[in-house]
Amino acid sequence: MPRLLRPVKRYSVDDMDVLTFQRAISDTAKCQPFIIENAISSWPALDTRKWSNLEYLRQAVGHHRLVPVEIGTSYTQGDWTMKLMSFGEFLDTVIYPSANNHGNQGESGYLAQHDLLNQAFRLKRDYWLPDYTQVETGRRLDAGNVEADDVLVNIWLGPKNTVSPLHFDPYDNMFAQVFGFKYFRLFHPDESARLYPHMDGSRLVNTSQVDVDSPNHEQFPLFAQSQYLDCIAKPGDLLYIPPRWWHYVRSLSVSMSISMWF
Repeated sequence: MPRLLRPVKRYSVDDMDVLTFQRAISDTAKCQPFIIENAISSWPALDTRKWSNLEYLRQAVGHHRLVPVEIGTSYTQGDWTMKLMSFGEFLDTVIYPSANNHGNQGESGYLAQHDLLNQAFRLKRDYWLPDYTQVETGRRLDAGNVEADDVLVNIWLGPKNTVSPLHFDPYDNMFAQVFGFKYFRLFHPDESARLYPHMDGSRLVNTSQVDVDSPNHEQFPLFAQSQYLDCIAKPGDLLYIPPRWWHYVRSLSVSMSISMWF
């Protein structure tokens, strides 16, 4: 596990009721990421119908259901592409080899930011939206493209070492870690100039040009001065990420997560 240098605050679910949460996130200029531990431990996905049971996932989703899989190291790299494959093929060629720690880790692949729950209705009975996502901030309409009462729910399933490059999202995010472990590095929006976003007009305008794993300090000298928080999301954790906070994510194991933009 990576050593955390500037860990985010962690709270027990008993110490973070909805009103406390609302006060904590009300001012985007001051709020910071934090983790609520064991906040989703009562979900069937972590208890009676565990999503960590890959054969249960196969049955619930369907072996032959087509899903879009990202192929390559990350979407910022030239070798990145998308491939439609059956969910069963994805499990057998990407997830199982990584889960079994084979010397050959299998094909690369990441089922990333996908609305799987609207494809596989059986999975919908295994989770529910946390009450925190119903807090009205007034920021959803400001971000555009989302009606005020929508919560955008997406699934992230991939093997060890899948990466989401350093980027930001315009919404408040409750990120639920269902199984596996993920490392996050998070930067305040005020750090943007040191993170070298792609130019305005680029489709990657919300993404940094810096490779966090191997930064080019000659090309991006200010990155070394940037300040960040970090954490490891573990099963049962809810990680709150404020809007426009930059975040880099790496899976430390086979991992499945749910992002909830509200």
